[in-house]
Formats: sequence, structure tokens, C-alpha cells
Amino acid sequence: MYAHRGSTLLAPENTATAFEMALGFGADILEIDVRLSRDNQVIVTHDKRVDRTCNGQGDVRSYSESELKKLDAGWHFTDLQGISYRGKGITFMTLSDLFERFPNTRINIDIKDNSDIAAKAVAECIEKANAQHRVNIGSFHGQALAQFREFAPGVTTAASQAEVARLYFGRNLSRSLKFQYLQIPTAYYGLPLATNKFIKFAQGKGISAVYWTINTSAQMEKLVARGVNGIVTDRVDLACQLLGKKPTLTK
Repeated sequence: MYAHRGSTLLAPENTATAFEMALGFGADILEIDVRLSRDNQVIVTHDKRVDRTCNGQGDVRSYSESELKKLDAGWHFTDLQGISYRGKGITFMTLSDLFERFPNTRINIDIKDNSDIAAKAVAECIEKANAQHRVNIGSFHGQALAQFREFAPGVTTAASQAEVARLYFGRNLSRSLKFQYLQIPTAYYGLPLATNKFIKFAQGKGISAVYWTINTSAQMEKLVARGVNGIVTDRVDLACQLLGKKPTLTK
């Protein structure tokens, strides 16, 4: 079970607070997003701008790492019980910070910047932390993903959108597949992607089928019954309960 940004509903997303909570509930993998700061540090955050989550304005890329860490990453967040996280000292973290804080945790990294520089920076962080065995990389940007594969050939990756399409429609299957995971929605523009047939087809080629973002027990149960390899969820509490995991801590 993948904890989507730690959670976007239970704690401030992509922060240590959310990651600690998710792991406490029993999450298997932290799903995170990364972008570069002005000084080319790999920052754990989803949006291009800081406005939605923080008490700041502007692009992540316009801030240095030290400037980003001065922002309140819980500024706009209120949880499902109505509890505000403003002023609780919740800050951005770098990918290196994450590796250090969670040295044994599996991490799925989504590269948000469409940039060779970003792909290389992520590869270098992984190598420096000796984390190749516990990470997987995905991106909506096919070029950035291709570059990452060049920089870090020993690290597993998810299929790009174009690669998913080729697999789904059975094109170019004689070529060696460069990915080990499908990380996809259950449907895309009316195309059903979570059918038993497609799941088994992918798995038969050694590809793990992972679906996002699944936030209801009914959706989770359906996918688990179909034998998927993973679900990405904001409701780690519900998912872990469904899977029979006992939390080691609660909020």
C-alpha cells in the first residue's frame, strides 16, 4: 500500500508529519513528489508553486532550499476532524532529508520537473544515499524519465504515459520493456485500465500493476480482489484496516 504524499487528507502532504503518520498506520511505501529549488536541491513537494500549501507565494524554483525550509508547510491544512496544522513547525524537506529520516523505507518518487537537470539531481541523491534498492521512479514527463534511466540504470521505473498506451494497445511489445511498474488510474478518458484482463496481461510480463488514487474501501476491496500489486491512497487508515494491519501509532 502506497501512502499518497503521506496523505493529502490526514496530515500536511509531502511532509515528515504525513510520512510518520502513514508509516504508523502501516503503509508499505511512501509515494512522494519532487521538484528542484533555485539552488538545484531536490525538494519533496507536489505543486509548481508554494501557494496552496504554504505561507508563501511563487514557484518552488524561485526559492533556495534554506528559504523553502523557513515556510510553514502546514499553513493551509486542516484535517478531517477540523484540526489546523498552522504554526506547528511543519516544513519542507529535501529528498536527502527523507532518505536520512527513513533509512529503511521504500519510496516511490514522482519527478515533477520536466528537466534533465532534475532527473540527474534525483539520480545523484539516490546514489549518495545508497537507496537504489528501495526506490522506484515515475514521471508524467517522458523525456525526464528517459534521462533518469540513463543516469541510474539500476533503479526501477514506472511506465511513461506513452509506454502505458503501447502496452494497453499491444504495440511494439517485441521491444525490451524499460519499466517494471504501471502506476495508473483505474480509467483514462473512458478507457478501463483496471480490468482483470489488463492486470493479468501486465503481470504476465513481469510488470507490477499499481493504481491511484484510491480513497474508498469499496474501490480498495475491488482492486485487491483483482490481485493488483498496489494501491495509492490518501486514506492509509482505511487501507491498512482493510488489509488487516495494526497501527503502531495514531494521530
